Amino acid sequence: MKVSQIMVEPVKIDKDQRLSYALELLEKKGVERLVVVENGDVKGILTYADIADRLGVSKVVALSIKRLHVTSAMTDTVITVGPDEEVTDVAQLMVDRGMSGCPVVDGEGTLVGVITKVQISQLVQKFNKVKVEELMTTEDILQVNPVSRLVKARGDMLAAGYSGLPVTDGGRVLGLITERMVAEAMARFTVEVPDKHRANQVRQIRVVDAMLQQPPLVTADESIADASVKMLDAKLNTLPVVGKGNRLIGMISATDFTRFVANKFKVPDTSE
Repeated sequence: MKVSQIMVEPVKIDKDQRLSYALELLEKKGVERLVVVENGDVKGILTYADIADRLGVSKVVALSIKRLHVTSAMTDTVITVGPDEEVTDVAQLMVDRGMSGCPVVDGEGTLVGVITKVQISQLVQKFNKVKVEELMTTEDILQVNPVSRLVKARGDMLAAGYSGLPVTDGGRVLGLITERMVAEAMARFTVEVPDKHRANQVRQIRVVDAMLQQPPLVTADESIADASVKMLDAKLNTLPVVGKGNRLIGMISATDFTRFVANKFKVPDTSE
């Protein structure tokens, strides 16, 4: 299967636009990334993670998101792929490089599309016989309490390389926190809190102020097809896997689905 068969139209933004407009565009279009352009040329990528990073930095948080530009937050190192590349190869690239998506350019360098873990995750919806337990992560699951400070939770998420964390109390799942939720909460904070108080008060924001309460949940014996539908319908990239009493037993993510696709649609052999 070629990239051209599943890629989607990119959502572009000019590098000189306001960061507040970028956040609105991400939400309006229901996407996780924007392709930053200047005179039609690709200059960078902007994601919720990029916005969360910038708004979480002490020297920046004193500024309202309305006063920041896209260039202050975007990632300017861009790895592109071609429309004729194999989807399995691109999935492996994403896994190896820790990327959530790539702009697609043709042989002349013209932007023709974008491929992300969302499109790759849709491919697993044909696999009704593969169970969540065969792909889910069960070890070293990072959890966060609803009263934890959002800045610390974001730092822990970044250090672990996760795009989302389950919010638990006593092992029971209460919510979910993702890069998008962190970015949106930080953006609200920079607008609502007066300039002189931001630097001191940013650390008082709690996870409960940003998290999605009662997120979709999956069980270990559900199919990855069903898990993918739940995940994408909710516009999430990770879901808690629960047992009896909604007790957390694992996590399943778009990255797990991408590994499955990179492995030629086979469950990775963990016995080696």
